[in-house]
This record gives sequence, C-alpha cells and structure tokens, in this order.
Amino acid sequence: MLASAPVRAAGERVAGHLPVLGAAPIAAGLVAACALFGSGGPSDAPLVWIGGLALLLGAALLLRPATGSAPAMLLLGSLFGLAVWSGLSTLWSISPDRTWTTTNRTLVYAAFALVGVLAGARVTRERLAEGAAILLGALVAVALVAKCVPPLYADYDRVARLRAPVDYWNELALLCAAGVPVALWLAAVLRRAGGVLLLYGLTITLLLTYSRFGVALACAAALAWTLLDRSNRVESIVAVLIAAVGGGVSFAIALALPGITDDLQPRHVRVHDSWIFAFVLIASAAIVYLLARALRTREATRETRARIERGAAITVVVLLVLIVVLSIVFAGRLWSDFTNPAGQLSNSTGHLGSARSNRWTWWHEAWHAFTRHPFGGTGAGTFELTNQMLRRVPIVVDDPHSTPLRFLSETGIVGFLLYLGTAAGALWGAWRARLDAAGLALGLAVAAFFVHSLVDKDWNYVAGCGPLLLLAGALAARPPAHEPETAPVRRPLLAVCALAVALAGIYSLAAPWLAERALADANWTKAHSYDPLNVDAMLDWATFEEATGNLPKAASLYRDATDLEPENAFAWYQRGAFYYRLKQWQDAYEALNTSYTYDRFGKAAAHCGLLDRARWNAGYRFGVKCPAEGRASSP
Repeated sequence: MLASAPVRAAGERVAGHLPVLGAAPIAAGLVAACALFGSGGPSDAPLVWIGGLALLLGAALLLRPATGSAPAMLLLGSLFGLAVWSGLSTLWSISPDRTWTTTNRTLVYAAFALVGVLAGARVTRERLAEGAAILLGALVAVALVAKCVPPLYADYDRVARLRAPVDYWNELALLCAAGVPVALWLAAVLRRAGGVLLLYGLTITLLLTYSRFGVALACAAALAWTLLDRSNRVESIVAVLIAAVGGGVSFAIALALPGITDDLQPRHVRVHDSWIFAFVLIASAAIVYLLARALRTREATRETRARIERGAAITVVVLLVLIVVLSIVFAGRLWSDFTNPAGQLSNSTGHLGSARSNRWTWWHEAWHAFTRHPFGGTGAGTFELTNQMLRRVPIVVDDPHSTPLRFLSETGIVGFLLYLGTAAGALWGAWRARLDAAGLALGLAVAAFFVHSLVDKDWNYVAGCGPLLLLAGALAARPPAHEPETAPVRRPLLAVCALAVALAGIYSLAAPWLAERALADANWTKAHSYDPLNVDAMLDWATFEEATGNLPKAASLYRDATDLEPENAFAWYQRGAFYYRLKQWQDAYEALNTSYTYDRFGKAAAHCGLLDRARWNAGYRFGVKCPAEGRASSP
C-alpha cells in the first residue's frame, strides 16, 4: 500500500522537525537513564512514562529506519511476538489483570529493543560502550552516595543490603556484573585510568549487594573478557588486580562497621559509620585512580607480559580446582541447603557464604503449572496465584526467580519458545559484534543478562531489562560502517502506523495506573471503567454496595470477581465472608473452603476463623469445634 501525496507531504514536514533523528543515540541513552534511575523497582506506575517515552521514540525513529539485520529481526520479532502472545493469554488467564500489566511490561521491553536497533544503526560500537560506561558510573555513584547518606536510602535502618537506586539487590548486582567487561574495555583498550576506577566502583557496589550469583557472574565476565581480548590481556589482568584489591579492602572495612553492613541498626549508628565509610571510599578510589594512572603509560617487556599471564593463569586454575574440590566435598550439604525450603532467608552478610534458597521449590511450582497447562500456561504474570496454591511456607512470591521457567509456566510452550527466540536474537547479535573490542565488551554484558535471567526475576525490573535489551538491540543492528552512503529512505506511513501503535500502547499502560488512582480515591465505578479486569476494584465496590444495603449488587460483584479470577484465594475469602455475614452458612462454607484450597496459608486457614465457624454452622460437625459458634470477629 502506497502512501498518498498528503501523507507523504506530512511525513516530509514531520521529518524536518524531528531533531531526535539526528541525536538518536543521545535520546536512547536518556531513555535508558530514565529506566535506571526512575523505574521505582518493580512498580508498574513508572512504566507509564518510561514506556511511553520508549514507544514514542521508537515510532519517531521508524520515520527513517535503517537496513535491518537477521539478528535484529529475530530479536524484535520474538519480543513483540511474546508481547502479543502474553496479551492473548488474557483469554484463558487465571488472573487477567496481572496478565494485562505483564503484557504492558513486555511491550515496554520490546520498545526498548526497537529503540536499540534503530539507534544502534546510527552509532559506532565505541560510542555505545562509552555511553554505557557513563551510565554505569552514574549508577555506581548514586548507589554509593545513598549508602553514605542514610536519609537518601529507603528502609536503610532495617536492611543494610545495598539495592539503591533499582530497589532490588540482585538486579543491582546484575548491572554491576554486566558492567565489568565495559570497565575493562575502558581500562585495557583505551588505557584510561577512569576504567579502573569504574571497575573498583562496580566491585565494591557488587559486594555490598551480597549477591552470590552476581559475584560469580562478575568473575566469569572478567575471565571471559581476559581470555577473549588477547592483545590487551596483561592490561586487563592489572586492572582486575587493582580494582579487586581496592574493592576487597573497602568491603572488609565495611564489614567492621555495623552501620554499613548490619541490619536493624539505629539511625545514629548509620550516620556515624557512613562518614567513616565515605572516607574509606574516597581514599581507596584516589589510590586506585593514581595507581592506574601511574601504570597506564608503562610498557612491559615481552618476558614480563608472559610471566604476568602465566601467573594469572596458574592462579585461576588453582582457584577453579579449589572450588571444584570444595563443591565435591560439601556437595551433599550444599544440595540439601539449596533444595530444602528455607523459609524467610536472611539478608545479612552471611548470605554470601550460604547456599540456602527457596528457588528449587519455586522452580518445581512453575514446572507443575506448566504440566497442567502446557500450551498456553496459566496466563502471563500469574505465578503469584500458582505459588499461593502450592507453597509450603507462609511466603508469597510473584515470580519463580527464573525468567525462562516463568514464561514456560505462565505462557506455555509458545511463550517459552518466543523467549528463546528473543535470547537467540540478542546473543546472535552479541556474537557478531565480538570482532572489535567495544563490541566484545557490550556483547559480554548482554550475555551476562541472559545468564542471570536463568536464576532470578529480571523481567520484573525495567532498570535491568530496559537498558540491557536496548543494548542487545543496538548490537543486533547493522553497524553504521555497513550502511550505504545514501541516507535512509523516509517511510512516513510506517512511522504513522508505529505512532498509532505507540499511542495505543500508552493507553494500555495508563489504564491500570488510572484505575489504581481512582481506587485510591474510593471511586470504584471509575476504577472499573478504566480497568474492568481489576478484581480489587470489584471487591471494594462490592463492600461499598453491601454497606449501603444494596445486597443483590454486592453479591453480583463478588460472583464476578471469583468468576474473573477463579483461583484467587482472597476473592473467594471475601465472597465467603459476605455470605457469612448474611448467615448463608452453606454458601459461606463452600466459598471459604475454596479459598483455603487455593491458599493454605491465607486468611481462611486461621484457627477458629470464618472457615471453621462456617463449616460448623453449615452442619459439618467434624474437625475443630470453636467456642461461640456463629459469632466471629470481623473478617
């Protein structure tokens, strides 16, 4: 279909007023910065403006799209396909509202990848790596400043584990690990002392997150870079040694300061120790920087380089052998700690030396959900309800802490294959980019992201997924050197269609947010109009109608809520409590028993609670006999 003359003319006028096309990499960097510093952790509210910016930028850049590449097509096709399939899963989802918000999140990630592909074709790998280094430096600075200034750190008095500014320690650890090869490129290839300083900042920040897998992933990334970048291997080894010693010493001092690394410390202890730690950070950073500057201009002889490489190789081999031996010796204990449910785990420094985890249980729950619904899953974003039904400890999680297993559980084999296609496209682009040093560093960062996603809930955090998928898209794009000398053809019709899709996506992002705002203002009808899938709005509306005496309307709303989410234990509990207040004992017992079926640690499980009383009053005189049957505390 050809665009009409008016449409073409309008496209020409728009093109003349889109300076963002000439500054696409800068705009992409700003969107990535918004994700890093404004995402609010797993909150859906910031997605409205962050995702909106990414969608609009992608639509603008499509006015002059660059020539596509096979990895980019695979990445974008799979990622947008995953968003579409997630949206389709609303039709059979056990929680359509959660599916809607997860679909929105996936669409935002697809928009980030699209921006990466379109901006990556306009910038060299070196510029991409420099931009990544700037963002990483800002991330480390904000994280460490928050650690040194307690009022800036939310909930710091209770939990010392570092998570600012992304609100989740493991996601911060992922970003630090992904940044290691970028810092090494800056230090070893460009011979900049700032690269060693950045590596030091990444090291101490990573250690303060207490992330076991993050530390292992950072070491693997550093080792992979050192092995693959042969021409600068000695420089990389020296940079790692300086940064590791500086970061290790700083972390050791932090361990001796209760106000920095201990939980449940009063504010005055935090403030007192923060000044000491700030001095340690500044002094260590100065020493690292000065040492790096002193060594960067010195050229080692061939014999010296050979000795350094040989010594580093021996050290790595010895450490690997030691790790293998210890793993064999303590295999039984480690496996027992990992596979047995541990309840609520500690977030103290002892977390670094422990193998205890609930992941094995969550992975089993995800697999169980997949075997029940192998084709389409239970619906995108619904693992929380699966966990409530299968959990053996009173802890609720909304993710199995494995992104592939999450998609297998929630979207079935189709969604799982689409996620594999996303990973394949991103890693294919990273592999093709390895031929130059900057591309190799960025490619290792992308690989670190997908490795980390195997064991954690990265999909919940736009701070990690957004920038790293943008980077994956940039690497998958055809680099500028491969482009023809003529300017890309303008495609106004494509841009207009993309703009329409972007506006629809922004509405989809905004509707649940507007519903939550209306719900907070107790405007249930308006909340329901914005988001008709929101069960909380239905339940609150039903409570209001019951309080005003409109019992038929309240009963209808309670039924609608459980029909919409038939495995939502809380919705069934609210419905059962409604029948209990009406003294409809049989209906109350059936609803409350259904609630208990879907959550054996929920409100229906309370001893002598509504379920026990409703059972007795309904004539089922077995089990627990509670005093004063028929009279229960307010549900």
